[in-house]
Amino acid sequence: MELVKSNSAGRISVDLKAVEVGDGLLVVITGGNAHIGAAAVGINYGAMATSSVITVPGHREDRVVKDAAEKLAKELGRTVVVVAGIHYDKMSKEEIRDALRLSGELVDALAGELCKRRS
Repeated sequence: MELVKSNSAGRISVDLKAVEVGDGLLVVITGGNAHIGAAAVGINYGAMATSSVITVPGHREDRVVKDAAEKLAKELGRTVVVVAGIHYDKMSKEEIRDALRLSGELVDALAGELCKRRS
């Protein structure tokens, strides 16, 4: 299974690609000049989830990958790896908020779609 989703606001566009890897899920979130800025592994522990995050020095995608990995691991009950890299030159604070919001909306949509497929 492979799913691709996109969302945008103004000049900010964020893409999400999800691929099942055995029992796990690999999610890549990119926007603008795509790159690898951070990665997180989310692990489900019943009613909760935890994550481990690695961030490339100077990058700030750690919040995107941590939130996504924990949400997906908890809601889907599986191990999830999330990699993200979103870069637009001279992003304003509002555009940064947009990128975070768009990423979250895509993760929510993915979780909803995969939960429906399970039932």
